Amino acid sequence: MAKLYANLVKRVQRLPKPARTSDALQPTFEAISNAIHAIYTRWEERASAKGLVEVFVGMDRDKSKIWITVEDNGIGLDDENFEAFLTTDTDHKITFGGKGVGRLLWLDCFGRIEIRSRYTVGDLKKERQFRFRLNNEEQIVDLTEGDQPSNIQPGTRIKFSEIRDNGYLEKFPSRSAYIFQHIFSHFLPVFVGGKSPTIEVNCGDESRTYPRDMAEHISRQIEIKDLAFGELGLFRMTLLECHKSASASLGGNHFIHFIANDRTVVSQCIDGRLGIGYFGDAADRVFHACLFSSYLDKHVNQERTGFTFDDHLLDSIVNEVCIPHVEHFLAEPLEEQSVKQRKQIAGIVETYPSVGFGTVEELQKYIPTGEGKPDAIYSHLARQRFRRDYKQAESIRSTFKTLKGGEVNSEGFYAAVAQAVNDLEQAETKSLAEYVVRRKAVLEFLEVLLQKVRIAETDSSYQTESVLHNLICPMRIRTVGDELKIMPASSHELWVIDERLTFAEYFSSDRPFRELGSAFESEERADVLIFNTVHSLRQADEMARVLLVEFKRPGRKSYNNDENPQQQVERYVRLLQNGGELDVKGRPIKLNGSTVFNCFIIADIVGKMDEWTYSWERIAGTGGRRYIPRDGFSGSIELIGWDDLLKDATDRNKAFFDRAGISGRSFFSPD
Repeated sequence: MAKLYANLVKRVQRLPKPARTSDALQPTFEAISNAIHAIYTRWEERASAKGLVEVFVGMDRDKSKIWITVEDNGIGLDDENFEAFLTTDTDHKITFGGKGVGRLLWLDCFGRIEIRSRYTVGDLKKERQFRFRLNNEEQIVDLTEGDQPSNIQPGTRIKFSEIRDNGYLEKFPSRSAYIFQHIFSHFLPVFVGGKSPTIEVNCGDESRTYPRDMAEHISRQIEIKDLAFGELGLFRMTLLECHKSASASLGGNHFIHFIANDRTVVSQCIDGRLGIGYFGDAADRVFHACLFSSYLDKHVNQERTGFTFDDHLLDSIVNEVCIPHVEHFLAEPLEEQSVKQRKQIAGIVETYPSVGFGTVEELQKYIPTGEGKPDAIYSHLARQRFRRDYKQAESIRSTFKTLKGGEVNSEGFYAAVAQAVNDLEQAETKSLAEYVVRRKAVLEFLEVLLQKVRIAETDSSYQTESVLHNLICPMRIRTVGDELKIMPASSHELWVIDERLTFAEYFSSDRPFRELGSAFESEERADVLIFNTVHSLRQADEMARVLLVEFKRPGRKSYNNDENPQQQVERYVRLLQNGGELDVKGRPIKLNGSTVFNCFIIADIVGKMDEWTYSWERIAGTGGRRYIPRDGFSGSIELIGWDDLLKDATDRNKAFFDRAGISGRSFFSPD
């Protein structure tokens, strides 16, 4: 009868290869675990007192020459255990979590494996020796079996050598310290469980004895039992405060170790969740927890490198089962972190008042413990603000639905409306406060820029002028012509010049006139050109108002002859008047003799600018000047000094700054 044949070589080759140091040590961990289980089987309750596992690692600069031996005084490979050894995917040691695949990892990692085992058959002592190799036909070679003197104790010795260059050689640790640290980390749950046999680890000239030497790593330890988590059943957790060396090679500081059958399967870093680094009086402590449950024992994969359930379940277990107790265990260092987080929240609310819907302490309830990134803190607060606003809107809709339905209780209705209005006013007040804070920061930034620009050494430098231009209004913007680019109102600060420009959306910034429509054939450009400023509102087909803004570098004294402000603006106006139709959002724009042109020139009134505009009308209360043409076009040209521009904008907003309590605050101060 035909049958299926297993290809052991292919199966081993397809096993996951190590991605990190701990993975490369997994075959060694498997050998140590087997030794521990052999001791449990022989010594049972006396395992911690009688059991001994000796691990020797022959270190070498050439990692291909490293060898390892694992020797125990367990039950040995008697006939039953040897038969299980010869069977892959066995359930022989299922009570210990053994699944018969650890030996496959040996074959994947090492080119030479030598095994000698002594065991008891009745009153007789026996020994079995052989080599274990990767081969489809014959895996056990050089097998010898025989009797041993009666004084020989049972136990097994395995020697591994010739590390394979398939990922294991590259990731295998080359320093003794790494081997000690990984063995301590991997078998931490065994060491803290109180049942561990003595495990001696020797690397070169160094040695460690566990769990005896564990005391130097752990300064505090508690155990919590019967932690329920829905259908997953009960969990048990051991919480440990350890020396930082316990995490030296784990890629983080604080970990929760998921344990299956007394083996570490997953070590999840919770540094980001806690938000603390080293803690303790000497700032040299880290946190570790070991989590046990029958559910984890039943759902570990064959290689014992992960679980068979989705990773998101691990996160749920961490958040719902572990973190509440972790936070209690680490109350002191977490409180220090909490104080720091509250300061961050206060700073965010000061800058963005719209998310300040409660006291700092109330807001902190919506931020995960340990979260220290400002953008993440803001996101959590903004999300909660949205939820609150949504509930308020639902409350208002429900109230008016009741009113329309005729089921009206005047006292209850007015109380509900009053509450809704109050909530709405609070939300809008915070949004307004945030906008006011933005204006204050813009004006302070403008003041700083003016100071920087004026100390520039070269009078002809225009780079600094463009910085100011971009602050007030982005350059290279076109909202008319063949390719429209609409800028939302929040993308500019034209309110600094005139409050009427606050919501300007339909404008051109620093674009040649020839690009505004096919009728223009000029390289002339106005810094800012605005049509019907307020949301592009139109009362008729003909444009009623056009605003032009021209920026000159602060402190500039010399100009070319063709930069006379009156002549420059008049050239712009003539070009616009003669340009014919413009494609504006698919509709024609017509400029005629009744169109009003309000033109602003922002410049320091010094040098040639002062000479050119000497005869212009002086604007009362400011240092500005105005020119009103008699013919040609209707409107005016207004010259505003940079300092006057800043002062006027500050004065216009002072009442808001006072109301928000930020008049005396500087966003650019060292504090």
